[in-house]
Amino acid sequence: MLMKLNQWRKERFPKGGAPDVRICRREIDLGTLPGKKIGHTYYVDIEKEKQASGDPMLDDLMQH
Repeated sequence: MLMKLNQWRKERFPKGGAPDVRICRREIDLGTLPGKKIGHTYYVDIEKEKQASGDPMLDDLMQH
């Protein structure tokens, strides 16, 4: 399930504790934060984000 990046930041982090939107966009572009860009809008795949271990190598193995 995809959620708009701004909404995800509001729900995922305490008020004032969310990383900058530019950092989140970069992490999506790099693939370290599961999500995608559709048009000009960034989305986070909340199901994949919940399943992520924090270890990129392990997460890559688990998705195959």
